[in-house]
Amino acid sequence: MNETAQNPQTSADGAPVSPSQSAAPQPPYAPRPMLESDARTIAMLVHILAAVAIVISAGTLAFVVPLVMWLIYRERSALVDYHGKMNLNLQLTVLVTVIGGTALGLATLGIGLLVTIPLMIAYAVYALIISIIAGVRANRGEYYAIPLVIPFVK
Repeated sequence: MNETAQNPQTSADGAPVSPSQSAAPQPPYAPRPMLESDARTIAMLVHILAAVAIVISAGTLAFVVPLVMWLIYRERSALVDYHGKMNLNLQLTVLVTVIGGTALGLATLGIGLLVTIPLMIAYAVYALIISIIAGVRANRGEYYAIPLVIPFVK
């Protein structure tokens, strides 16, 4: 008698394998693409919610909103992926500006704060305004490149 007919297929550890498990491997999970209108809305919310977070947290935690939304939706829409990266770079630039300006001001025994505080405030206001502009552009479906940012995430 044929051995394969008597013995079912087994895995590497000797455990029996069901016919569905012995079939070709299944492709990894692939997220469904989102509708264009949904992608525009999510891309807009990345910018608008980041602007709200700038106001609420004084720019220190504003990077969390675009980071979380980008991680959730980046594989479902190229528009959301692009705008998520753009706003994440903007918020990380704000954070670096605040940390660097504070460190520079303290390193000069507070005298440098006379220069760095107005510059930090000006950049935070710029980030707030440009986030709203980028949100409007994202809602139109445009790939708007935010100027004056450090490209941390490419």
